[in-house]
Amino acid sequence: MDDLQFRRSILADPKSRDDATNEAIKNDAAKQKFAHDVSALDDKIAQAMNIPVPDGLYDNLILRQTMASHQQQKRTTRVRLAMAASVAFVMGLTVNFMMFSSTYKNLGDYAIAHVNHEAAHFSNDAQPTVTLASLNEKMAKFKGSFSSTLGKLMFADYCRFDGSMSLHLVFQGQSSPVNIFILPDDKDIKFIADFANDKLQGQSSNFNHSNIVVVGDKNEPIQQWQERVKQNITWSI
Repeated sequence: MDDLQFRRSILADPKSRDDATNEAIKNDAAKQKFAHDVSALDDKIAQAMNIPVPDGLYDNLILRQTMASHQQQKRTTRVRLAMAASVAFVMGLTVNFMMFSSTYKNLGDYAIAHVNHEAAHFSNDAQPTVTLASLNEKMAKFKGSFSSTLGKLMFADYCRFDGSMSLHLVFQGQSSPVNIFILPDDKDIKFIADFANDKLQGQSSNFNHSNIVVVGDKNEPIQQWQERVKQNITWSI
């Protein structure tokens, strides 16, 4: 299921999930977040419109019902529905922009921002749970495979990297997790071989129409990680 079809399906009915939609959510963390955000918004709208009826209101309305009050009630309902639809539309556009717009023009800047954004989700003490078979199953989308897991692999899944689908790998490092991104060679974002900020450093390499980006803290031998990747990866033609 492509991204446009997925977004249309979720925005049309956040609670309706067919097999294709569930599979897309399962395999893409960004789609999972999008579906969760839209579903949460849908619940908030339903909750806002589910106003408890005060005791005796029904009898009072029957006694005081006139054509004018009936028309006023219809106008009020239309306004509420229009406001709710507007909120849902704006939220959909906002989430869509955040997921698919190209904000960073430098590969290293985006990689550092991505690592910082997800840093709280990964611990360097976590147990390695990803097998080589599972890793290579995901690598198949990039027409590549690994001969080993390179190290203690704690996480491997698809994610959005500045609008492009990437494979995000998280390894146990010397003092903090090491992040490796495998993504298509995108000409819209500037390639940079070496990059760093005050806490993190990284290197990018280009293989077989794909970019491999390694990010770790200042204590991590980033060059050695790039060499491990180079020595253990095989690309299909």
